[in-house]
Amino acid sequence: MRYRRNPIVADLRFPQRARWLNWSTLIVSLILFSTQCSIAQDWKPLANPAPASIQLMVQMTDGTILAQSYDDSQSWMKLTPDSIGSYVNGTWSTVARGLLPRLYFASQVLPDGRFWVVGGEYSGPGLLPNWGNTGEIYDPVANTWTAIEPFPAQSTCPYVSYVSGDLTAGSTRIGHVYPQTKGIQKGWAVGGPGIPNGATVVAVYDDSIRINAAATQTLAGSGVFFNNYFQLLACFGDDPSMLLPGGVILTGYLGGSSTWLYNVESNTWSATGSKVYNDSSDEEGWAKLADGNVLNYDLFKSIDPLGDGSNKANGMFAEEYNPRTASWSGISPSDGSAGGFIPQLSSVQVGYELGPIVRLQDGRFLAIGATQHTGIYNPSTNTWAAGPDITGTLMNSVNPTGTSAPFGADDAPAATLPNGHVIFAADAGPSPVTVSGKITNGSPVITGISSTALQVYWSVVGNGIPGGAYIASVDSTSQVTLNAPATATMASDAITFGGVFSNPTQLFDFNPSTNAIAPLSPPIPDTNLPYQGAYPTRMLTLPTGQVMFSDGGSQAWIYTPAGSARAELRPKIGDFDYEGRGVFKLTGTQLNGQSAGAAYGDDDQMDSNYPLVRFTATDGSGRVFYGKTSHWSSVAVGGGPTAKETVNFTLNAEMTKPGKYSMEVIGAGITSAPSFIEITQAEISKQ
Repeated sequence: MRYRRNPIVADLRFPQRARWLNWSTLIVSLILFSTQCSIAQDWKPLANPAPASIQLMVQMTDGTILAQSYDDSQSWMKLTPDSIGSYVNGTWSTVARGLLPRLYFASQVLPDGRFWVVGGEYSGPGLLPNWGNTGEIYDPVANTWTAIEPFPAQSTCPYVSYVSGDLTAGSTRIGHVYPQTKGIQKGWAVGGPGIPNGATVVAVYDDSIRINAAATQTLAGSGVFFNNYFQLLACFGDDPSMLLPGGVILTGYLGGSSTWLYNVESNTWSATGSKVYNDSSDEEGWAKLADGNVLNYDLFKSIDPLGDGSNKANGMFAEEYNPRTASWSGISPSDGSAGGFIPQLSSVQVGYELGPIVRLQDGRFLAIGATQHTGIYNPSTNTWAAGPDITGTLMNSVNPTGTSAPFGADDAPAATLPNGHVIFAADAGPSPVTVSGKITNGSPVITGISSTALQVYWSVVGNGIPGGAYIASVDSTSQVTLNAPATATMASDAITFGGVFSNPTQLFDFNPSTNAIAPLSPPIPDTNLPYQGAYPTRMLTLPTGQVMFSDGGSQAWIYTPAGSARAELRPKIGDFDYEGRGVFKLTGTQLNGQSAGAAYGDDDQMDSNYPLVRFTATDGSGRVFYGKTSHWSSVAVGGGPTAKETVNFTLNAEMTKPGKYSMEVIGAGITSAPSFIEITQAEISKQ
């Protein structure tokens, strides 16, 4: 059935077969829509904490939120908005466990509504670094995870000294060794839970090893540790990914400059163009340009452009991937392939970390650095420029008024708001303090220092300072107490406090109109942020135009921004067809929104530049239902006002009442004007 535009009300569409909604209903609905667009900004905690701590959060195509647990990285949860569409009052449920524990990996929501993950920086025994190469896909309808073809073997993978395996009490065989046995040598000392002291390797097989002593426990997936290193056969780790047209996903690789394509339909990997500047994608994040190309800031090339370890960044580098030619090309001021200047966004001092890149509504891109600096790329002129620096506040018990200091996004999230602003998290990683101080053997107290910026929990490094030391209390402007006593007495020891991942974490607002960064107002009332770095935090742009924020615990927060998207940037609904068998097809423009929504970088991708369809009942109940979208005709961002896009969707199973509904399309948090339609009993019965 084809639904036609109402010639009287240009921005509303009514069904051909339906009676017109009366003007009083229409006006009330428009008032509600206008009110929703002008709510003042605020923070609210979710009424229901999650069943476990929250790590990655992704927007599924049926309006629910899928979240991974930090407590058990094999566990996943789902947040469902309440009956009136509120995520603040939504309810949590657990879903099927993943096939493998993994942290910090590539991820994408697929056009058929499933969710894809691959790799993991931590997927070894006990979540030790393992640079995993396996992947899996979650089907929310079947509530199952299915393994995919692993990332291919590479000769440039890193070295590790552990595997996982199954132990049986009384047996000398360790079975189901993961990730591999190649490289393990006979005679190596081996240890771990359930393995007797003095055990050594006596035989190596394809998927198991034998030791010279029987295991003392029966353990599945136990950590097995060697006194030597061996090279992994295959590795992906925590590199970035990007969904391309045709159900293909572009991925990086941590061990070299090659990039790869994963084909969802055929479940196969293939190499695509290598990066032009010959650096790996490790620690980098990507952003999608309006023409479908993929933007990348070359972290390692920019840090060490000469390739000799000198760290003399005499030119800043960036490039883009063209999926039509399967090739990378430079967009760097350093070699003349772009104009302007890129400030150095990372360094060895901040652990080679990097913040996200996000698209602004005017088509420019904001690259948020770990060094306090930001960069702005303008594709229309192919030029880079320095953005505003990030300045936070350090305060403690002896300095309650605070001290301004450089802050940076040394692994941190960001989100683009409907009003065009960008909010992001940053911490005091680029603000270490090195001062002299007096330490005494056996005492945790350091005296004779001179700094008002020191923070509880900052790391402490120096001669006579034990490994793992941190500030337990700031006693005065000249004294702190550590968590452990010094191992030597020194009258004037050079001591470094703080560094990468240092607390506090603060939230900031970037205003593209004024090119200014300021503390986000109002500040989030999260009492954990003063005591943690930014890397555990995550953001997600919601279809309500709000942002969901997690500090890594079970209590998430919802930020409601002020203002709304400009009318010319909103999705616009054109035709609305019933295809049969419960499937609808919607045609419109700008359905994917103006950005990818939220971003983090290499460790997590939570792009939401795809259409969602939301229905609100007009019977006075206020009931809200999300359809389940699929088959997006475009995976681009910032589609123009004339480029037609389509999306299929099915109705929500709880939408059992036929009648008139207000329908909206949302792309990355930006909502269309409502269209008023009628859903029949026959269409509902097909669900």
